[in-house]
Amino acid sequence: MAAFNICDIVVRKSHGKDIYFTIAGFKESELRKPEYILKGLFYRIEADAYEEDLLKEDVRNVQLNLKMEIMRARNNIFRAIYLNRLFGVYRLRKKPGTILQIDSSSRFLNMCTKLYREAGIKSKGYVVAERNQPGVIRQALFQTKPDILVVTGHDGIKKGKSNLSKIENYRNSKYYVRSVKEARRYQKDSDKLCIFAGACQSYFEAIMDAGANFASSPGRININALDPAIVSERVALTDRRYYVVPEEVSKTTISGSKGIGGVNTRGRLVLV
Repeated sequence: MAAFNICDIVVRKSHGKDIYFTIAGFKESELRKPEYILKGLFYRIEADAYEEDLLKEDVRNVQLNLKMEIMRARNNIFRAIYLNRLFGVYRLRKKPGTILQIDSSSRFLNMCTKLYREAGIKSKGYVVAERNQPGVIRQALFQTKPDILVVTGHDGIKKGKSNLSKIENYRNSKYYVRSVKEARRYQKDSDKLCIFAGACQSYFEAIMDAGANFASSPGRININALDPAIVSERVALTDRRYYVVPEEVSKTTISGSKGIGGVNTRGRLVLV
């Protein structure tokens, strides 16, 4: 009988209890013992672990720590909004860009949608598992016709894999690459459709080569659940006369330049 249940909140002893995970499922391993599938509670990472490596966390402690994480994220977001105001994008008669977000996590999508709503940005979101995202991208784009596309969820480097130039060594990066390629079949011009794709430890170079404007993760680190939204918000609220510079926007994210990279991208805010 499994010692942990689906939705239990756990940490990994082997990683210094650094990240809270929820148990998303389990499978029988080659060692004939349960191997748990883990998804980050506030970070977009997917991993697996054996029972002996896991500790169940007290929900009250988790809630307290998550409040601190949220406050940290909000501080970064407020800084981004301040910078947009400094650039003069919050004038009357201007319309922010619109956002379509395809996310494997309903909880993360809700967090991002709330951020967009508070910033006055129109958005549409769909919850789709990573492996199914490439198949829905173009239809969703035709239906919503957004200025910005966000394709995200969870990812991670597979256990024991050290060759970071092989896409098979990443859990979900291949799906983000396929999704970006599908989106570029819909709109080739990166000035007309800004694409952010990736999650924790994603194969940054492959996603960028597929045609993304921004992606994670140059340093193969974990990214916060709100980092894709912070970048997308900045693009949506930046005047079309100006460019969003990766080195600058990464400073407003929680993971920084090791978590988020990209190319200079034209803003999507326009006169109405």
